[in-house]
Amino acid sequence: MRSLLLSALIAISSSAAFADDAGVADGAKVYQRCAACHLPNGAGVPGAFPQLAGRVSTIASTDAGRDYLVMAITAGLIGELDVEGVKYRGIMPAQAGLSDADVASALNYVVSLKPAIAKADDAGAAKPQSFTTEEVAAIRARFPGANPQLAHGLREGAFKQPGKQPGAEEK
Repeated sequence: MRSLLLSALIAISSSAAFADDAGVADGAKVYQRCAACHLPNGAGVPGAFPQLAGRVSTIASTDAGRDYLVMAITAGLIGELDVEGVKYRGIMPAQAGLSDADVASALNYVVSLKPAIAKADDAGAAKPQSFTTEEVAAIRARFPGANPQLAHGLREGAFKQPGKQPGAEEK
């Protein structure tokens, strides 16, 4: 009887832990679409596709950054990007077929990716709030008819951080 009770408790706690990780697991599945370019570990390909690991969590720490991330995924992205001095001139296709829940799950997964080489200032970075389906829907609603150029235009505000001198932010 005691072992049966212990087995039941273990099963319940295991399923509860799995439920908490379901969003990340779903996000990993959705992220497979992105991994073709940004790689499974989010490292990107220098000069071709920017690194996501370790960068998306910083971008997601501001409202403007969260708008940019959602719109880059759902509207696509076009225009030159300068990421830490490396120029990117590709096109990111819109992933408009993703539901709001899919976008939230994928972003929450990408936020969890850690860079291969941590920077000294990463340790003090605040963890951004998780994306929700409702937040993604609200962002999409604020930008009806969004296109890749609009998403590119949102980049500037996404990288402005209080206390930094103009021109010091990533472009």
